[in-house]
Amino acid sequence: MSNKIKVSIIGVTGYTGTELLRCLLQHPEIELKYLVSRQHEGTPLSELFPRLSHIEGLNITNTAHDTVANDSDVVFLCLPHKAAQEVAPSFLGKTKIIDFSADFRLSDKETYERYYNIEHHHPELLDGRFVYGLPEIYRDQIAKADAVANPGCFALLVQLLLLPFKDKMDGADVIAISGTSGGGRSARDPVDHPFCSQNIRSYLVNNHRHTPEILATSGLDEKQLNFAPTVGPFLRGIFANGFIKSDSSANLSVFNNHPFVRVVDKVELTNVVSTNFVDLNYTQGNNGEIIAQGALDNLLRGASGTAIQNMNIMFGLDETLGLQFNSPIYP
Repeated sequence: MSNKIKVSIIGVTGYTGTELLRCLLQHPEIELKYLVSRQHEGTPLSELFPRLSHIEGLNITNTAHDTVANDSDVVFLCLPHKAAQEVAPSFLGKTKIIDFSADFRLSDKETYERYYNIEHHHPELLDGRFVYGLPEIYRDQIAKADAVANPGCFALLVQLLLLPFKDKMDGADVIAISGTSGGGRSARDPVDHPFCSQNIRSYLVNNHRHTPEILATSGLDEKQLNFAPTVGPFLRGIFANGFIKSDSSANLSVFNNHPFVRVVDKVELTNVVSTNFVDLNYTQGNNGEIIAQGALDNLLRGASGTAIQNMNIMFGLDETLGLQFNSPIYP
């Protein structure tokens, strides 16, 4: 009888779902149970994603949620915002879940509805039912959790960028440039690739959905943070520049024993794309500010890689399992 962790994915055909699957296929301690997609029921995975045609026996189903819950040790919800809040109650209390959407990241209905402009139908689940899944801050809580809300990609990078100055900042200005895959598979202005080719554009300045996540761990309030999310003409990755007002030096010990954070001499996007690492650098500026730079792969460390870290922690496994890629893509 197999002792491996039985894993299912709801919403496997999106960018984060297929990236999650790619990582799970090399994870030594899991067994895939269900790959669920309502739109692609009955389709062999190799037909939808020919690059995975060498993987036999994987079909996409629309298996009932009760069946998925009963047959799985953990379920990943790779669904859009709003859709996830309707599906999650089908799994809570029956199996462990890791949710990729924003539906359970925030602690109150009012903040969620302000930033996402949609109603939250399950506010009773926002009061501690989900643990925020940022391992560098909440590892102990994640280890005890049955339900984890995966961070947003911008939010994860900016939170780690500011973490060495938590509660010691007078303010911070951050510009973060994301690749177009951050907008998902569906074409969507302003992040669809044809629109961004040879172009760069900021959007939702100081009103981005990930802002409350950043504020929750930084010690800053809204008036102390300027955040300019930007889309650039490349596919994967996020590169951030932060200008931090603080009289304190960076407390880099906050990253001790966290295997996927590297403090480096120079931050470059190509050094993190296709890896689960966050690279960070801190330099003293000319006007007293600290210039902070950081980069990650938005689909891996910004989504699916962190979700696997969370799964590993929840099941008492080595945090790095399934995430050590022998030959990252370059260039």
